[in-house]
Amino acid sequence: MFQVALDPTREIPDPYYQAIGPGIMSEAELRQSLPLLEGEYKENYFDCSEMAALIEWYLEGRGVDTRIVTGEHNQPHDVLVGGFEYANNTGDHAWVASNISGNVFLIEPTMARIVPESLEQYYIPDGSYSDIYDVVDSSRSASEYDWWTVVEISSPLPFPTPIQLPRASWLESDLFDLMNKEREKNGFSALEWNGEIAGAARAHSNDLASAGGDDLKHASADILKDNDIYYFDITVSRTFSMPGPVYNYEEFLKNCVDAWDSNETEHQTAEPDFDESGVGAAVDSAGTVYFTQVSIRRIHCGYKNAPCCTEQGYYPWCYKPWECNRGTCK
Repeated sequence: MFQVALDPTREIPDPYYQAIGPGIMSEAELRQSLPLLEGEYKENYFDCSEMAALIEWYLEGRGVDTRIVTGEHNQPHDVLVGGFEYANNTGDHAWVASNISGNVFLIEPTMARIVPESLEQYYIPDGSYSDIYDVVDSSRSASEYDWWTVVEISSPLPFPTPIQLPRASWLESDLFDLMNKEREKNGFSALEWNGEIAGAARAHSNDLASAGGDDLKHASADILKDNDIYYFDITVSRTFSMPGPVYNYEEFLKNCVDAWDSNETEHQTAEPDFDESGVGAAVDSAGTVYFTQVSIRRIHCGYKNAPCCTEQGYYPWCYKPWECNRGTCK
């Protein structure tokens, strides 16, 4: 008796591939397009192979040349990179490799995030497949990759996808307003917005983003003086970063305020009163948002190119290192 081997690719929905959105043309666009799959993993139901097949389908629909890769993932320990923890793993695994303009990016399907270059060494391939038909035919079964039994083939996906953040000035203003509300809840006076200081803070955040978050060791006074701002006697600056991409703007702002408020309540009681402040934001190519806040106590005399301070019984004076010269601090 002859047995007829059934074609496993017949289990794949038809049609399968479809255009589902604008083309992805760069690494930055790739990072800002991957769906949020954290917390969705279910072994033997919606695990790495189904997730890899889903991401391959999604990226092909966005015009990205993508392959499903199988092999071993042998990462001996948890690694924190860019604010995200990549968990240790040993054993069989499936992932995705996307080619954009000749640059290949590995994508960890259980997180739907690009694998940092430092961790690529732990992904050891033994098979690479051009599409769902290729990998199903090779495995002789669709059951390992049948994500469509879990998620309906449709557009948009039923998972959050990254949002486009508003321009920096709006983001800074929204965060500043929320920070002031939290300050008032904690018994501190609200700070007045200073656009010049915000510009200096934004320049510092841009420097941080360009440096990949490396601490540039800039004192708050230097941040201000580098931008010709001298009308203060005391100042303080704080910086922090929030890894991207961002999926919910309101939740993102709340997380920022919580992080900032925790930092502020720890230190504010030992600080003098400030009355003006500015916040600057910048985003790097990985979607990480860098924030710098600089706060000052405003003075109205005694600083560079300002009138000398006068007080009954004292000679006109200036803050160091300036000296009073014909009524002006120089």
